[in-house]
Amino acid sequence: MDTLYPELKDYIYYYCGRFMTEDEAMARKTASHYNLETESETMLTMMKEKGWISDEPKILSMIEDGKEALKERIIRRIWEEHQHELNLNLCPACSKITRTPKAKQCRFCFHDWH
Repeated sequence: MDTLYPELKDYIYYYCGRFMTEDEAMARKTASHYNLETESETMLTMMKEKGWISDEPKILSMIEDGKEALKERIIRRIWEEHQHELNLNLCPACSKITRTPKAKQCRFCFHDWH
């Protein structure tokens, strides 16, 4: 498996978080919560105080080109550095990724291994 197709990218991003750096994890959280158009300044301050988001220049620079670009960079780095360590739940019939780590039915070929 050498190509990153959309479902595999999503799986890596959502289920392989232990391979993210601390900065990547914080940038991911910040990008998810940091929306100046909908969040009040009071809410942003509280989220910063609780450590839910960061206003550190390094983190803000990681998200300045958007959530999707951040996601793509994180996925690419994890794949390049940890491809052989990832515990991927692949279909035994077609070798494509399942929806979740515990899934036992393929979303592509519908093979079932319950």
